[in-house]
Amino acid sequence: MGCFIIMLLVCVGAALIANSRIIRWQRRAANAYFIIAQKATTTEEREWGYRNAYICGHPKAKFFFIYAAADAFSGRKPLTPFVIHLEDGTDVMAIFYDYYIRSQHLLYGSERQQEVTQRVLELKDGENPSSDLYSEALRTLERYLGENWRCGTGPVIIFMPCSGEQANLQRFDSLSRSLKWRYKYNTDIEAVQYTGVRQSKHRSRNRNAIESNSNIVISPKIIGKEVVIIDDVITTGSSLREFASELRTYGVRIKAAVFLAQTAKLPSDKEIHRHIKSAD
Repeated sequence: MGCFIIMLLVCVGAALIANSRIIRWQRRAANAYFIIAQKATTTEEREWGYRNAYICGHPKAKFFFIYAAADAFSGRKPLTPFVIHLEDGTDVMAIFYDYYIRSQHLLYGSERQQEVTQRVLELKDGENPSSDLYSEALRTLERYLGENWRCGTGPVIIFMPCSGEQANLQRFDSLSRSLKWRYKYNTDIEAVQYTGVRQSKHRSRNRNAIESNSNIVISPKIIGKEVVIIDDVITTGSSLREFASELRTYGVRIKAAVFLAQTAKLPSDKEIHRHIKSAD
């Protein structure tokens, strides 16, 4: 009996030692993968490094991995056309430049994601129209569709309704003028006319309860015309669908929608593990 107990204790001790070594090597591996991701020069390398660091239990890897794999979790890629399904059953081509990261997670994003997030905030405040990024997105859509919109017969570029006329001019007036005079697009900042001021969606905790079209009327100048809608950020697409529905009642044909950014999705742990399993 004594020998058995001694053997049992020896086995338990050996198991504990082995487990301790495994944990130590796992920590070293997690740190190594994390450093690889930090020094990566491509999105693929960053995602690979942060994914493996997360698998190995690195305490800081989760959110870095989420935003490195933003394409997978959002189901869309920057500067890659995709389709938005409207309420009437029709589809609209859309595109965005890159991802918008919520302020509390900004440091976890890539340099480009952080730059685009800053550009979005500057656009909202009227400090930087980011016409260079919008024009690149527009040209990408033109090439994809085999069309040239920088001519007299191209679609009219209009802008998503804001909380009021002042907010609309602050956000989009400089962009409208730059796209028209520098990039030769046909823009119309006055395509949407304002009857008053409504609550701002991006400052509301219940943005879906705010009707985007409650304070606007459509200008007669674009009735029956083809348009491209520009907005700063797309999250669920509900605002676009509301605006598209309003436009269609005036016979306006929607060619496409262009966004500076897509709000990066924050997946659940279950979705993260499902993605890791599918990637293996």
